[in-house]
Amino acid sequence: MANHVNITPLIYDTMGARFKFIHCSDLHLDTPFKRISSYDPALGEKMVRSSFDALDAIIDKAISEQVDFIIFAGDIFDIKFSTPRSRYYFAEAVQRSNIRCYIAYGNHDYERRWEDSIPLPPNAFVFPDHPVSIPYPDRENMIADVIGVSHGMKEEKRDLTADICGSSAFSIAVVHCDLDTASEGKRYAPCRLSDLLAKDIDYWALGHVHTRSVVHTSPYVVYPGNTQGRSINETGEKGAYIVTVDDGKVAKMEFFVTGTILWSEAEVSITGKDMGSLLDEAASKTVPGSFVRLVITGQGVLDSLIRLERESFTETVERRTGCVITDIDIRCVPDMDIEERRKMGDFVSAVINGSDAMSMMTRDELIGTICGTKASLSVKGIFEDMSDEELQRMVDDARASLIERLAGGSG
Repeated sequence: MANHVNITPLIYDTMGARFKFIHCSDLHLDTPFKRISSYDPALGEKMVRSSFDALDAIIDKAISEQVDFIIFAGDIFDIKFSTPRSRYYFAEAVQRSNIRCYIAYGNHDYERRWEDSIPLPPNAFVFPDHPVSIPYPDRENMIADVIGVSHGMKEEKRDLTADICGSSAFSIAVVHCDLDTASEGKRYAPCRLSDLLAKDIDYWALGHVHTRSVVHTSPYVVYPGNTQGRSINETGEKGAYIVTVDDGKVAKMEFFVTGTILWSEAEVSITGKDMGSLLDEAASKTVPGSFVRLVITGQGVLDSLIRLERESFTETVERRTGCVITDIDIRCVPDMDIEERRKMGDFVSAVINGSDAMSMMTRDELIGTICGTKASLSVKGIFEDMSDEELQRMVDDARASLIERLAGGSG
């Protein structure tokens, strides 16, 4: 691995200089997808492979576009799942590129396992846990000043951008951080946009947030997002940016897709539809080969079929659309007048009124009712982790399913 040397800022004339680089982050190589692998090993292996495919796409793009360097802004690996396979695969990919690679580790790969036994090739530069400046292509002919810092621990509380400053060359800062305008969950290496804008940095190459976002221009503050979606919560095309700099300014930014598996959500309504027309709508709103959460809304005769024959319905949708249906979120209602049914005084009306009463409960009251037996206490944590919306949807879904069964609805 190359030695890291702090560079004293000098004055460079970068006007007229033109170069290209790739900015990517959050590859999370070797994510195991244990849940899917447990019931469909072949599909699980395809998903595991997708993170490596994304890395290959980055290297292939770098070679074909003849970029000057590649920036990896953290979470290349995941400590929980990292294996010698992922480390060696990455090292080989970097070597294959024969292109300089700048690497800042994040909260998932701060622990540098196998760094001695599986070293990175000489064209890889890994930033330490304090800001370091590395000139490109070298100190005497510098046209870009690449400054970076890695996480020193998982729950990094420092503002890693605090001591970063640029030079007269086009300055790029590489940090895996949680910006105040783009936070996702826990805050790691928190920093403020206002502080970033006050520094002499032309392009902030950030990582950590899995949603692609150009937060600011002039200077550029960019999250490329992760290179491969890992769940239904990471929908849409995933990839990286290729950035062209000309005369000391960003002349062009091009997003390119690296993810081979597309996660998406599609909403279809059963109102006024039979199975054929519903399948047509589902096909029009999905991409063959993608992984889809199907949201079913509306009111109609298909409600009972979907609820009571869910597995068969799912298989039918998958055959028609060519997609993998990862989840069906049933928000539709039976084809009946609920208000009139409530007044009939039978078991079905009791279910309706009982669910209404549960809907009026506080969160704690609802969880207490659901977990009111000794046997159910063991799963109480599952319900406590649910949002208020998820709990209410569960009550609504249970009500609709009971109504269908008690009313004899089978389509």
